[in-house]
Amino acid sequence: MANKFKGHFDCVGDGPAIICIPGFGNSNWVFSKLAEPLSKRFTVIMPDNRGMGRSPREFKPYQLQDLAEDCLNLLDDLGHENFCVIGLSMGGFVAQLLTLQAPKRVKSLALLCSTSSGEDFRKIFPSLSEEQVKAIYSLNAEQRIKAALSQTICPLLTTHYPEAYNYILEQRLKEQEDPAQVMLQFHAVNTFLINSIPIETITCPTLVMTGDTDHLVPIQNAELLVKMIPNSTLSVITNTDHLFFLEKDAEVAKKLSNFF
Repeated sequence: MANKFKGHFDCVGDGPAIICIPGFGNSNWVFSKLAEPLSKRFTVIMPDNRGMGRSPREFKPYQLQDLAEDCLNLLDDLGHENFCVIGLSMGGFVAQLLTLQAPKRVKSLALLCSTSSGEDFRKIFPSLSEEQVKAIYSLNAEQRIKAALSQTICPLLTTHYPEAYNYILEQRLKEQEDPAQVMLQFHAVNTFLINSIPIETITCPTLVMTGDTDHLVPIQNAELLVKMIPNSTLSVITNTDHLFFLEKDAEVAKKLSNFF
């Protein structure tokens, strides 16, 4: 039987399955620091979203629900009836949709530096306009990556975590995103953000993690997620920002492993 998932993925480890969904404009390298420690106890499945990394390019609009279905197709291909989910930033949006679509299959959910949709979240989530995103992606690769890692967005990265900064810069230069694919993803995100989804019906254990100085997705988003998702807890990683999972990767991996 032909596989239903048509994209690229990496898989390491053995044990209960965890699917790891990357954030906006990134491929699965963002889980590289978490994968190794988690793989000691779990099967860590890391897809590249449509048009990102080594997954095929997209040529027509899609919705984030399509990315959730891609993840389900991959899990079906691999034979995992039940699984855990990690959603990173935008990947957290997909993770919420995936959990709502297959509530009996998701054993537990972790949302890292993420938010959700609807008016309440839009009030505290400073999303970029289409013109701003296009301006960023009109820069050459190194300029736009350094802009994304600047102290305006990630205030502690260069000053507190220079090794993480160099690692992220190296990885992003190695796996450069296609601006046309980024814009398709951007429009899918904007569509998702308009109308609220029933996250209050998510019943699986949920861990919401955030950096205490996250400028991109402020901590208030995590607090609102915990308020709205019934069986959820908040974990704040101190002295970190939006990239806390790379700045304090060992601490984050330990918390995730204990939670799952």
